[in-house]
Amino acid sequence: MKNEYPDHKTYRALYLRYLLGRNDGELISLLQLKPGDRLLDLCCGEGQMTLRALALGAGEAVAVDAEPAMIGPELQALPNVRILTLPVREALLQEVVKRRYYDAAVCRQAVNYWLDEDTALLAADALEPGRIFAFNTFNERPSETPTVRQYKLDDHDFVETSWLVGDTVHHLQVRDGLPPHYTTFRWLSPERLHALLDPYFTVVEERRGKTSLYQCWKK
Repeated sequence: MKNEYPDHKTYRALYLRYLLGRNDGELISLLQLKPGDRLLDLCCGEGQMTLRALALGAGEAVAVDAEPAMIGPELQALPNVRILTLPVREALLQEVVKRRYYDAAVCRQAVNYWLDEDTALLAADALEPGRIFAFNTFNERPSETPTVRQYKLDDHDFVETSWLVGDTVHHLQVRDGLPPHYTTFRWLSPERLHALLDPYFTVVEERRGKTSLYQCWKK
């Protein structure tokens, strides 16, 4: 099996639980945006972070997602949003090489797909000094034993199965009436995240149960 992403409407329907009551407002507030700021939205999906930033006065944004079908039409219609349908590594490298620098960078629920030694440096290089990269992720090590969660939302039945193999999380998401979605991503412990980010950022972690919000100030 391999990672294959549905369109943005199907993704929202499948992952409804992850999109309800999340820390989106807190996450965007960590950026401390100023009027006219330039935002880099990594793994933007539908573009909720970009839309929130623009509503708060950001002047422009670059929205990055390797999956064109994941990008919502509202985002595509905005004249002050530039969309890059590239993997995060390639997008960051392109912006750094072209000497395009940003006032803030954000990644909602997706940093485990792309953050490593190389991309941590690239993310820092894409930011103006003293500005902020913010993201959220889970802070508890997943079980190596496959676990199954069944629940109902909006009169639909959901099943999730996830398990850890080495440092890779395997996740299967199922909802009645839709094809399942299988994906993999890395387990990044708080200690590992600090090891990746501390050389380039002053890192502040705020825990909300099993979720952590990270505010990373470029040194």
